[in-house]
Amino acid sequence: MARPTCRFALYRRIVCAAIALLFIFGITHVPEVHAAYWDDVYQGFEQFSRLPGDVYQLKESYRQTQEDLEKARNSLEAYQEQNAQLPEQNRKLTDTVTELKNLQTQRDQASHRNKMLIITAIILLAGYFIGIRLLRYGMRRRSGRY
Repeated sequence: MARPTCRFALYRRIVCAAIALLFIFGITHVPEVHAAYWDDVYQGFEQFSRLPGDVYQLKESYRQTQEDLEKARNSLEAYQEQNAQLPEQNRKLTDTVTELKNLQTQRDQASHRNKMLIITAIILLAGYFIGIRLLRYGMRRRSGRY
């Protein structure tokens, strides 16, 4: 029988302690602080639950950045190849331009030579006809028919 009384005393002490705690927390407004604590815990769990999505976003962003970097590397390699080919192309273009200038000079010289040939031929023909006329005129004058 000692046991039931002992249990009763234990229950009574627990109930008194609970009432005292409720009284102390009721006066000091601890439940409001306690509620804010639960809000913080809830927000922490909420942020923790968002972490996999954020990690996935970061992974996707990292993958996209790697792809962009790879494209930039490929573009850079293509530009380097083009830059390596440019001196050879410039040399070929310079050779072509020089050759075209030489051809143009030759054409101009040939054209000038042909013009001079034609002018000389015209002058010789004109001189021939004028000379023949003068010769005839001189012969007529000497023969006295004029």
